[in-house]
Amino acid sequence: MRKLTTLTLPIFLYACANVNMVPHDVAMVDFDAPEGKTGWSQYQHVETFHGYTSDQIYDAAKVALGSAGFSLRMADKSKGAVIGEHGMTAHDWNVIAGVYFKEEENTTKVKIIAEGSKDIGFSGDVTSDGWTGKILRAMRQYLNETHQTILKVNKSDLSQ
Repeated sequence: MRKLTTLTLPIFLYACANVNMVPHDVAMVDFDAPEGKTGWSQYQHVETFHGYTSDQIYDAAKVALGSAGFSLRMADKSKGAVIGEHGMTAHDWNVIAGVYFKEEENTTKVKIIAEGSKDIGFSGDVTSDGWTGKILRAMRQYLNETHQTILKVNKSDLSQ
């Protein structure tokens, strides 16, 4: 029994997703790479946000990861990266997601990379490709709510 436990632990640790599976700096991210399912349990999505600064996108990324059930593992505005970890799901031991951003003229490009655990099972990879969408929806919602609040404050200043 002891040999089985000793053998199983390294395989289990290898199967878990960890923060080293995703880049820690936007400079390491290819925004032109293919989107969708790009690996065994990896999904990528790129979106362009118009009229928002990298500061606003950075804040939105942190809030969005939390809204999607991720715990913040790393956030570095100067590196253009926010990384979170989601615990066990119905399909994975855990999921890591990185949100990367860079300003270009009057837009901010965002790339999300979600990496699930490397499960070995009868069905192969069943990691949900919905993580990138959930994070992006939460980012849009946060940015829209923040923008609406700013507009209300500005209107009240004008009426005084």
